[in-house]
Amino acid sequence: MQKNVFYNYLKHPETLNRESLTELKTLVKNYPTFQSAWMLLLKNLKILDHPDFEEYLKQGAIHVADRRILYHFIHHEIPETDQQSPIETQVDPLALEYITPGFYRLQEPTEQKDESLVDLIRSIRKKEVTKELEEVDKPVEEKEEEKSDNSFVTETLAKIYWQQKHYRKAIQAYENLSLKYPEKSTYFAGQIEKIKKLTN
Repeated sequence: MQKNVFYNYLKHPETLNRESLTELKTLVKNYPTFQSAWMLLLKNLKILDHPDFEEYLKQGAIHVADRRILYHFIHHEIPETDQQSPIETQVDPLALEYITPGFYRLQEPTEQKDESLVDLIRSIRKKEVTKELEEVDKPVEEKEEEKSDNSFVTETLAKIYWQQKHYRKAIQAYENLSLKYPEKSTYFAGQIEKIKKLTN
């Protein structure tokens, strides 16, 4: 089969006939990985309502990269346009099926599902960001209080708080020490009184 004849069949698959069927069968036999030839052969068999269509379809489906395009090509005509765009005159017509948006779609995409998924992702991310911002905005004292554990409180730490004028923390530290070491509770109570006098 000559190149120009082959391209003509691609442009006008409705012209496929018994003669082209023989040529295309020979072509796929000699070049079994030539997917455009397989597509034309299957289209030709479909047009002729040939009994071998199902058998060839099983073989051809293996050699065609995108079965959606194969399905569309077999069951529908390529839309004719009055004026060809510059790209159509330069590109293989079958390749146009790959680059024409939505040409081979069997179903329209459900935008609602996509949008609801996007909204869900956005809301989850918004919650995460809000939580992160709340963590950042918390006062340092509050964060440290959350992290502080009574088991790590020492008299030295209480004195450091006092010296750095973190009186509330110092009082809390002495109260924790008083619970931890009841035998020294009188001493810690005295320290708490001193701090309270300083703050008043």
